[in-house]
Amino acid sequence: MVSGKAEPCSKSWKRGGFTLVVLLICITSTCVGFFIHQNIPTAEPTLRFVSIIYRHGDTAPQESYPLDPYKGESFWPEGLGVLLKKGKVGMYKLGGFLRRRYDGFLSAKYSPTETYALSSDFDRCLMSASLVLAGLYPPVGVQLWNTALKWQPIPVHTAPLSCDDILAVRKPCPLLSKVETEWKAIAKQKLDENHEFVSNISKNTGQEIESIYDIYHIYDNLLVAQEQGLSLPKWAQGDSWDKLQSLAKIDNLRLFAPPEMIKLKSGVLINEILSNMLRKADKQRNSQSRLSLYSARDLALVYLWRGLKIKPEITERPSYGAALIIELHEISDKYRVKIMYKNSYSDENLTVLKIEGCGDGQNGENDEMCDITTFTSASIGAVIEDFDKSCEIV
Repeated sequence: MVSGKAEPCSKSWKRGGFTLVVLLICITSTCVGFFIHQNIPTAEPTLRFVSIIYRHGDTAPQESYPLDPYKGESFWPEGLGVLLKKGKVGMYKLGGFLRRRYDGFLSAKYSPTETYALSSDFDRCLMSASLVLAGLYPPVGVQLWNTALKWQPIPVHTAPLSCDDILAVRKPCPLLSKVETEWKAIAKQKLDENHEFVSNISKNTGQEIESIYDIYHIYDNLLVAQEQGLSLPKWAQGDSWDKLQSLAKIDNLRLFAPPEMIKLKSGVLINEILSNMLRKADKQRNSQSRLSLYSARDLALVYLWRGLKIKPEITERPSYGAALIIELHEISDKYRVKIMYKNSYSDENLTVLKIEGCGDGQNGENDEMCDITTFTSASIGAVIEDFDKSCEIV
């Protein structure tokens, strides 16, 4: 679906709807062949496909509170929750980083058969997706339509939140509602254990703290203000800030989340990522696709990280512009997966990660990669091919 259209839920906006097991058998037997190696200046010549899920850029606070010293147009002239100028610059910078890394692997000219962009249906995510694409594909040649504007329109696909089962995962799901209720009870218990501190937060903010979400939004508000160079209120400094941050982690890292919640929140995305790689490795399908981009909130990265059981475990909230990069390589007629993490749009380094169940490779140069068969076997338990069926309460 294209952004802005309120249409019934449809599977047409996703592309991973075929059976993984059948493809895996095909790929690991007669379907495996050779790709023609190309002269790629920056990306490794073994690269075949890339999936990248990233957090949106810097935003104004999502919510205010009654005694908020930093509220109104004088501080947030474009409103709450919107992408700030700093965030716009940062996401354009992320697009430039991806162009430098994958230049040659990706064509200089945008092609819809090569690149696909999907976004959560939040303005900050949609805007971030457009900015990343602007940095990744500045118009060249016949795509240069205005010499004074180094930009071109590139589609960003999305779906209404009520239909989203892949990024925000807001589609109605009885089982998810059940496990989320159970998780909220655990989170509430943690708040009750810190009753005196929570009461002080309520007093200083003028807002009654009823759930872990309230704690998170107050923390997010203060964190954004701090990041914009504004001073924290005295009541939120020192040990109080550390305590508030610790409680907020329950929400922004979904601590104590049961396995069912993690799977339901990440399983469709994991299925799509695996399906795209397996489709690319299947020579008979002759897929021209090379890049899938996913523009989302921080929780989408957290759920994907935990759903794939990536090591080391995630312990901090993903920064603005943080990105999980999953690459498919072909080395000596075998397909291997490489996972990397970009800490933020301003970080030029990439940290190589592994998933539980993927041991070191046998060859020194490939130790940071995982055979796709092993990767799929280790991830198959996290895959959801039919979200509605998985949502049934047995």
